[in-house]
Amino acid sequence: MKKIIIGTLVLASVIGINAPLRAQESAPAMEAAKAPEEAFAKFIVAESDIKSVTVYNNRAKITRTAILRIPAGAHTLAFKDLPPSLLSDSLRAEGSAQATVKFGAVSSKTVMSTDLASPRAAELSAKLEDLNDQTVQISAERAATDAKLAFLKSVGAQAQLRTDEDIAEINLKPDQWTAAAATLASGVLAGQKEYAAQDIRQRSLSREVDKTRRELQQLQSGGQRATFAVTVPLESDKPTELTIELSYQVPNATWEPTYDARLSSEGKGSLDLVQYGTVRQTTGEDWTGVALTLSTAQPQRGASLPDTTPLWVDAYQAGNFPSIRATPGAGADVEYLDTVKRENTQSIVAASNMADSLSPAEAPVAPPPPQKAAFVSAEINTGGFVSEYKIAGPATVPSDGSETKLMVGTFDTESKREIHIKPQMSTEAYLVAKCKLKGDSPALPGKVSLFRDGAFVGQSQIPLVRPGEEYGLYFGIDDQVSVKRKTLKDVASENGVIAKDTVLERNFVTEIQNLHKDAVDIVVKEATPVSRNEKVRVDILKEKTTEGYVADSANIKGLLQWSFAMQPKEKKELNLGWTISYPAGMTLSGL
Repeated sequence: MKKIIIGTLVLASVIGINAPLRAQESAPAMEAAKAPEEAFAKFIVAESDIKSVTVYNNRAKITRTAILRIPAGAHTLAFKDLPPSLLSDSLRAEGSAQATVKFGAVSSKTVMSTDLASPRAAELSAKLEDLNDQTVQISAERAATDAKLAFLKSVGAQAQLRTDEDIAEINLKPDQWTAAAATLASGVLAGQKEYAAQDIRQRSLSREVDKTRRELQQLQSGGQRATFAVTVPLESDKPTELTIELSYQVPNATWEPTYDARLSSEGKGSLDLVQYGTVRQTTGEDWTGVALTLSTAQPQRGASLPDTTPLWVDAYQAGNFPSIRATPGAGADVEYLDTVKRENTQSIVAASNMADSLSPAEAPVAPPPPQKAAFVSAEINTGGFVSEYKIAGPATVPSDGSETKLMVGTFDTESKREIHIKPQMSTEAYLVAKCKLKGDSPALPGKVSLFRDGAFVGQSQIPLVRPGEEYGLYFGIDDQVSVKRKTLKDVASENGVIAKDTVLERNFVTEIQNLHKDAVDIVVKEATPVSRNEKVRVDILKEKTTEGYVADSANIKGLLQWSFAMQPKEKKELNLGWTISYPAGMTLSGL
């Protein structure tokens, strides 16, 4: 088996194609100018299918495969009806055959087709044509009705004129005149009813025509669609079967990671972090049963940095403006599948009675117990600068912009539960799962759906979390931890003999009780005032503040944090006191 690789920049002379083959390289450009079917009449059309797709954050790489018989000699392969948004500079082809096959340079061109853009557009076009035919038919019926009424009115007018002229000579026959008048009247009435029915039908048709035309205009423009055609000249020394793969990139495709975080509140609490890939695409091609890979790479058509320019700076005194100022140039929730258990009491009793009447050898063998269905995780490659997730099994993603959620895998984590309390903001206690990733694969930024004991509690976002890093996920209010906060002191006074200062003192107490049956870890965070003025002084009152806190926790100025364990039914009080001193006569802001 010999393998052939072609790229858009490969020259015919480089791969040793003879003169007759080189002469064919201009043929695709000339042939594509003809009508679409006629343009491909002399080519070998490669009937290809999409076999694999790699999705990036802003595009996708499509790989098509075709297997076809190639006669000996020089020919040109053609791939038809490719999406018009195809990025031509990303085209690449590979082939293999038992014979010696030489490829020329890949050519590509946009082809306009009279085929409508989609089956729905074709359906709407046919419907619009039928509605127009019905409109023409109504117009013909209206013309016939006009002629009939005109004739009836003419007959009536002539009869009236003849009666006026020959009234003395006419032998009146009342029955005949009555019948004639009734005939004329019924004829006119029938004509007017036909008018009314035609008007009703015409109004209904007009509404339907307008609706159909608007919908059709949204789907296609100008009654044509553009497609992309790719041609590959080749020469084979003998008849052979050729397998050829054509790959290209298209925009209008993206994916983003999403997660399910499932926390069990029993015992120490276990956390399952499941990753999915949410894929959307409007490339114009449905991906049906393809090998799908999700990649974190970010391919760009421009892969180099822009040139740097001088960063000009200048200085000037206040009020004097310089004459010149130079500036530098400018991602369907998938639930866990549980086995459905069904019991039929009568069937079980009947089977039991039958088993009692049979010998041990004849007794039926009980079926094995049902097993829980499980998802198959994607194959994850994290080497180098890029992570790739190869989705298990064939995947299908329609080209309608809808979201397709695909299973990637479950992260191996270390987790622990904590109860977080911020008493100055809320007297509610919140359940937090602190998780640390194991393995080599990071958790990419994305939306996470939160489940506590199987119940959905909300959504959140997670940033990029690398292996070994710890991140906290909030799982809502924990009603089994009681929190009460009281203000013990809030007074302002003055001190000093000559230069007087205003002193504001506040004291608080937070009462916490663990109502769980198990011990819990509590984290309490209190924000204290922080001065931005050298004349304003803030002091923590040590004698009125519970010990054991960490000052400036998480590198946040003024944030105090207490961490401790509480046994079941245990109660605890945390006290906090601080003062703010500032010159009398000044106004304090920020409280």
